[in-house]
Amino acid sequence: MKIGFIGGGPISDFHVEALKNNGFKITAIGSRPNSSSCLNFANNNNLQKEYCSGGWEEVVDKEVDAYCICVDVTATHEILLKALEKSKPILVEKPIAWDYKKLKEIIKHKNSSNIFVGYNRRYYQTTQTLKRECELSNGGTIYVNIPDTELGIKGILVNGCHMIDTLRFICGDLNIIGKVIRPNKSINDIESITALCENKKWKVMINAHNLIPANFGITVNSDDNVFELKPIEKLTFYNGIEVIEPTVEEPIRRYVPKQQKKIVETTEFKPGFNNMYKSFKDFCNKNQDENLCSVEEAKETLEFCWKLIDGEILNNFNGFSSEDLLR
Repeated sequence: MKIGFIGGGPISDFHVEALKNNGFKITAIGSRPNSSSCLNFANNNNLQKEYCSGGWEEVVDKEVDAYCICVDVTATHEILLKALEKSKPILVEKPIAWDYKKLKEIIKHKNSSNIFVGYNRRYYQTTQTLKRECELSNGGTIYVNIPDTELGIKGILVNGCHMIDTLRFICGDLNIIGKVIRPNKSINDIESITALCENKKWKVMINAHNLIPANFGITVNSDDNVFELKPIEKLTFYNGIEVIEPTVEEPIRRYVPKQQKKIVETTEFKPGFNNMYKSFKDFCNKNQDENLCSVEEAKETLEFCWKLIDGEILNNFNGFSSEDLLR
């Protein structure tokens, strides 16, 4: 299956490996016109003959079966709209857009059903196992931790959207019933968000706090079990408590959760990527996988992220817009 690849940044290597492993052949590759970094990327992947010096517009005009768009999110909107005119399947890196209006414009396109959004964490064995456990359970409480090395709104969105999509994939749509936002007015931004959410089955606490020494994590408390996804590549099952009596070295009684089993994601490919491209191949052949993220679901995830951030807070940041904060 011939694919036109638009990109060449650091994450692109992982896409190329998984594409090739699933029977795709890259027959055109480009990004900006005459991009030296994209040319170097093509050379490093033996794609010299497929390099399009005219950039992404040249790639879009090539005879291919599908496209992969792997560029900075600020460039995605324009490229995706042009590619949609070709009526071909398109895998596009998440989250497609930061601007809700731009994403709504894409959804209105007559060929928007051809879009496959690359939220690869849906394809982790750990994530899918936890989803099944949650479906079989009687519900309960979930704690979600979203730290980041980026400060403020940009940090919450850039990686936070991955976690929000994963959370919604695992437990379904959620309503925000309360939240506390701690602003950092010295830099016109947000320091942290704590939110309580719910649906018919789950009560969920989200803690998004940048620049703290912590892992992304989702902890599910259900029935008499605890399932801990932390980091996302590792899922640990707990049931029961072991009581450890005091010792000279540690003179306190300890109550330690009993670990029942652990699943660790394989690393032959970047986690989730190989299974994501298996699903995309099915998508290209008109067979849809229940795990894929549609453009409608991507919109719902972005909408949830902005509801967490709260537009009223943005209005208090001395005239700063969301685009200013995300540069």
